Amino acid sequence: MKSRIVIASALAAVMTASALGTTALATTTNNKTAASSQSSSAQKTERHGKPEKVAEPENAIGKDKAKAAALKAAGVSESKVDKVKTFVIKLDDGTVAYRVSFTYGEKYYAYKINATTGKMVDKKIQTAEEHEKNKKERGGKDGHGKREEVSEPENAIGKDKAEAAALKAAGVSESKVDKVKTFVIKLDDGTVVYRVSFKYGEKYYAYKINATTGKVAEKKVQTAEEHEASKKEHGGHGMGKHEKSNSSTKNKTS
Repeated sequence: MKSRIVIASALAAVMTASALGTTALATTTNNKTAASSQSSSAQKTERHGKPEKVAEPENAIGKDKAKAAALKAAGVSESKVDKVKTFVIKLDDGTVAYRVSFTYGEKYYAYKINATTGKMVDKKIQTAEEHEKNKKERGGKDGHGKREEVSEPENAIGKDKAEAAALKAAGVSESKVDKVKTFVIKLDDGTVVYRVSFKYGEKYYAYKINATTGKVAEKKVQTAEEHEASKKEHGGHGMGKHEKSNSSTKNKTS
């Protein structure tokens, strides 16, 4: 009788240990799967999200080395390329990188180089036709997604009210700001907005005001350094030529 009890107890212990082992294995597998999914998501966001322009970190390799790394990755020499542009950005996962872009032959190259390790994070190569198409889709390289410039809708609040709404959101008066520019665009979701931009002090402000409700749809505030970097990225201007020719511009001095 005692022998049977001992055998039964041993079997129960073995079954319990097996069950615990299976549970632990399943938990480990699920954790690895979740971590892999998060890593994949971070990489996707890093490559397709909006980059945030920042200053170079203290231990940065420097723009010259970043440019050299990009040219090496492309397999070309600096003397052979045209329009090299380099600026510092922060990716969605917090990585600081240099974005180096240039034209070589009939193709456009853009590389993201880790600012501290010098390793390539991402690359994009386009034909001249693809690059021009991409520029048009982004509304002259605004950096905030596709946008189509349109005329004001019939029930629009008007540019004056849009400018007033933007200034109110910024907490400044019209007499204090400089270079107010306003134009009408259509966002990806079909919403028509006024894009109102101006300079106040050492900062640059850009607001998107819903054309019919007058509410702020989006805002961007940049330092002078960030604005200059953005201008360089966009070929010397912050918006496309078509947008500039159709924009309403006012010069204000304090």
